[in-house]
This record gives sequence, structure tokens and C-alpha cells, in this order.
Amino acid sequence: MTIRRYYADSYTARFEARVVETGSPDAAPSAVLDETFFYPTSGGQPHDTGSIGSAAVRNVEIREADGAIVHHLDMPLPEGPVAASLDWPRRLDHMQQHTGQHILSQAFLRQAGAPTIGFHLGQEMVSIDLETSRMGDSTIADAEALANDVVSRNLPVRAWFPDEAELAALALRKTPDVRGALRVVGIGDFDFSACGGTHLAATGEIGLISVLRTERLTRGVRVEFLAGGRARADYARKHALVRELSTSLTCSPSELGASVARLSSALIDARRQISGFVERDLDNEAGRRLDSAQRVGGVRIVCAAWEGRAIDEVKGLALRMTTLPGVVALLGVAGARTQLIFARSEDTPVELKSVFDRTLATLGQGKGGGTRILQGVGGATTLERLEAVLAAAAGELRIPFA
Repeated sequence: MTIRRYYADSYTARFEARVVETGSPDAAPSAVLDETFFYPTSGGQPHDTGSIGSAAVRNVEIREADGAIVHHLDMPLPEGPVAASLDWPRRLDHMQQHTGQHILSQAFLRQAGAPTIGFHLGQEMVSIDLETSRMGDSTIADAEALANDVVSRNLPVRAWFPDEAELAALALRKTPDVRGALRVVGIGDFDFSACGGTHLAATGEIGLISVLRTERLTRGVRVEFLAGGRARADYARKHALVRELSTSLTCSPSELGASVARLSSALIDARRQISGFVERDLDNEAGRRLDSAQRVGGVRIVCAAWEGRAIDEVKGLALRMTTLPGVVALLGVAGARTQLIFARSEDTPVELKSVFDRTLATLGQGKGGGTRILQGVGGATTLERLEAVLAAAAGELRIPFA
């Protein structure tokens, strides 16, 4: 069973140990050391990485059978003495996030009576799940302020295995159902929690805890946050963005909200005006196409094809023309996916479905449907071919009163 040195010392990044077991020849390279500072994935905290001898450490896990710490490597190592090194920036980041989580969990417990029921430390984001039905903005702000007050007070962080008498006297935030000795992490007199992870020596080393967002879950509320270097990097990114926006909008940071509101209002007005222009253009186009439409008996047949035109515009054009009596519109947009709109007026009893289906079959890979207005997608085609296909479809129409 590996001696877990990280329990008592989270700051040692270089150490010497002995490889006492290696992976079998048929298995991926791995090594078990007689003692290690590498933290294995456990309790919501990811594993450490680094190197053992000439091998890179890819993963670290606890072997359930005997509690040994197995280091998965990129190459095999022989048994014997070896020098090892942790990826220190990764370890420090995990210590900042995990210690920050303990503080924030206690802060939400005090401010909202919401216990933590889940914890995830990801590569970019950290989250805790709280057992509560709702969480107001003011409560979130109060919990964040309390957490950062604890950070600024630079409270000592202690991790140890208390005896039964001492353990009974501690007000643990949560008592896990585990066998054997229980490791406790205490943050001054602010928080005591059972935990096997790596932590900082004092809260001031976190620097900053920043709550980013919350999300309602079936079982509670998820709070996403960043601590330490991650929080400072997030602040720097957002500050740079604010500075860039302020420069672009020629306003101070405090005026950004009002400037964006004005731009949003102007954009809405511009879109409304453009929509009006488009509607008028479609009205005019519908009139022009009906004036030049082919007449068969009492029915005007409009065939038209385009490249790169929005199908919503084409559908709008079809609707405009077929609101008038005695109109059939066979329209399409050529390209990698050919799009068809076939439509008829309410008073025009032309059977379009069979012609529509045959046209889609001609284009290949077709699917679609409808009744008075049929819409579908076919295979790739050119504008010239689509015009010919639509002309052929018009020739197949059976006009009852022609």
C-alpha cells in the first residue's frame, strides 16, 4: 500500500521514491511507488501529472483492491529508485480551486442554509451543486462577499487525522460514511470538512473567488465559480474586453450599458425598416412575375429559380402570388441542396403532390411534403438544370379547365 505523502504535505513538487511494482507486459505502462506525492483522481479533484524518471505521468488512480496508488505512464519503468516531479502549476491550481470550494460551500451554508451535495473541478470551470430550490442574486452576492472576506483574512488551513475525541468535538460541515481514519480540512474556525484532497496553507493564497453563474437543476442549484489564478485570468480577459468595447463605442466603462442599449434600440429600428423594404420588394416582385406568367386556361403558372436566395423569401413570394385566384407557383433555389416551393391558390384545384414528388425524385435525395403549399429538399443541382426541371414540372400540370 502506497504511503500518501500528499496527505501531510501539499507543497512538495520534487521527491525521490522507489518503484515497487510495474504494469504487466500486456498492459499499458504503469508504476506503483512505495510513497508518492501524486494525487489520484478522487473526491471531485482531478489527478496530478508530471514525471517519474524518464516517463510522463498521464493518470493517477487508487487501486481498489489494496489502496495502492497506480501511476499510468507513457513508457515503462524498471523497479528501483527513481526521481519524480509534479506539474506544479496544475497542482497549485487544484489547491486554489479546492480550498476555494470549501470556503464557498460554507459561505452558502451560512447565507442560504444550502448544503453542498456535489463538486466538480474541471479543466476550465469549477462548480458546486447546492441542495436548495432557489437562489436569489442578493444571496449569491452575500455568499461571494463572505467567501472573499475569509480569503482576505488569510486564515490558516490545516489538514489532519483527528482522534475520535477530537473528531466528535468538531462541527463538520458533512460527515461522510467511511471506514477507518477520517481526514479533516479546517479553515480557521470558519469551516471543518472531511476531505482527502490537496489544499493551500492559508486562505490568502487563493487571492480571489468569483461566482460566474448559477443554473437550476432538478435536485438543486449549480453554482459555477473560479478561484485563484483562474479568477484573476477571467478578470483580466473581461477587463480587456470592457476596455476594447469602451474604445470602440467612445464611452467610459460606466457608460457601456447605456451605449449598448442605444445600439440595440437602433438595431431593432434598422431591422424593422429593412423588413419593411423587403416586404415591399416582394410585393412588387410578385406583381411583376404574375404579369409575365404563362397562362393555361384560367390559371397563371409562375416558374422561377435562383441561386443563393433565402428560402424564406421564396416562400413569402409564393404566398403573395397564391393569395390571388388562379395561380400556381413552382419555385426553387439551386445549390448543394436544392430547395423547392410548389404552391397553388385556394380556388385552383390543381393536383400538385404527384408533380412535386416526381420533381424531387428527379433531383435525387429528395424529401418534403405539404398540401396547398409543398416544401422540400433535393440533391445538388445547377441553376440551369433546375430551371429545366421546373419547366418540365409545369408541363406535367393538369389544368381541369384548360
